[in-house]
Amino acid sequence: MNFNKPTIVVFGSTGTVGTEVLRQLSKYNCFVRGVLRSPRRKVPIKLNGENNNITYIAVNLKLKEEIKRACINSDTIFLLTGTSPSQINYETNIIEVAQELNIKKIVKLSAPVVPNNIHVEVSDWHRKVEKTLVESGIDYCFLQPHSFMQNWERNTFSIKYFGKIFGVMENAKRNYVDARDVAEVAVKYLLTEDSLNGEQVIISGPEAISHQSMAARISHVTNKKVIYENITRDEYMHKLTKQAKLPIWLARHIVEIDILAIKYPEPTEDTVKIILNRKPRIMDAYLQESRRLFMTSKWRFLS
Repeated sequence: MNFNKPTIVVFGSTGTVGTEVLRQLSKYNCFVRGVLRSPRRKVPIKLNGENNNITYIAVNLKLKEEIKRACINSDTIFLLTGTSPSQINYETNIIEVAQELNIKKIVKLSAPVVPNNIHVEVSDWHRKVEKTLVESGIDYCFLQPHSFMQNWERNTFSIKYFGKIFGVMENAKRNYVDARDVAEVAVKYLLTEDSLNGEQVIISGPEAISHQSMAARISHVTNKKVIYENITRDEYMHKLTKQAKLPIWLARHIVEIDILAIKYPEPTEDTVKIILNRKPRIMDAYLQESRRLFMTSKWRFLS
């Protein structure tokens, strides 16, 4: 047995990014512990004799003793608990346990820094956790990706059944990055033998795209008519909370990032090429791969 293999604990291992981090780490010479919020949660990689570097553990993130069980004798943590009002508490608990266990490194999935004159509540949550990590004395880095391409899957219902994208972004553009590219960046930092040095790693995709352009692209890959309808903030909040049944904090976040794109232009070029030495995945490829998510037989064909 090679006792020099690093042990990496992956929080958020069943989420969009965490699942891919786990999948990619399974191919490297390391031990991986995927943390589940529920023992009944379907695991992203089934255990068998071919991936015996992976284990899973269910943890209540409110309880430090359970977090300690997951992190004991590990070297590095991928810090991702999922965006929610409990995020500050959960991630602070993990950092404090890491201090107690003398864990060497933490790679935190965070969010881009926004200007002081623009309020984005979720960004504030990340900044508070970042401050705790900075003060912990643990070697760390922050991964700060722009919007995930996969977040468009939140819009599948209105696109499939109404042929519409709703929002308050007007003609502004947002930068999108594929979650798989974000995961690959995370794996690079999780496996490095070098110090992380508190690096803030901005992860941007290859272009900034308006909602109007997204409507045209989805129309193209599905061969169905899709349009973007700009509505008022109140109307959008109503659709998100009353029709889509999203929690208020998440609906508010979706509105806030639309407004952010109007007030603060997003990158038009990627950073993936610099970090990974390859071109990033592009939105059109993601839409082609995922087009069935946006399709239903009830639509009319393009005229």
